Amino acid sequence: MQPLSDGTVLQHRYHLQNVLGQGGFGRTYLAQDRGRFDESCVIKEFMPNASSPYALEKSRELFQREAQILYQIKHPQVPQFRAVFEEADRLFLVQDYIEGQTCREVLDQRKRTGQFFTESEVVSLMHQLTPVLRHIH
Repeated sequence: MQPLSDGTVLQHRYHLQNVLGQGGFGRTYLAQDRGRFDESCVIKEFMPNASSPYALEKSRELFQREAQILYQIKHPQVPQFRAVFEEADRLFLVQDYIEGQTCREVLDQRKRTGQFFTESEVVSLMHQLTPVLRHIH
């Protein structure tokens, strides 16, 4: 399935700006939420690799389950869930946008420059992640 074009408007509300990333199960877009004063948000498009009707239905169920779980998570370090919807036979999930580099970008940048994380950086990162993991667990 091809990415949606920049400028596409979903649900008469979410104005897509650009693709942020893509993986095996989906694609993420940066969007402006016209229903919230053009606030930035992330639209996650779920793209199941299912070919049979049964597998596709199971994929949809898992997507809905993920949305329900994200809806329940209330933590300052987790992007807030906003909405879930289906449009043009595509499944979407909306979350707050958090500006900054992803962990992958930081890691790739370090690799390119031949740098490694110091022990104190790793310990600091673990201290930042522990409250989120504790909350989710």
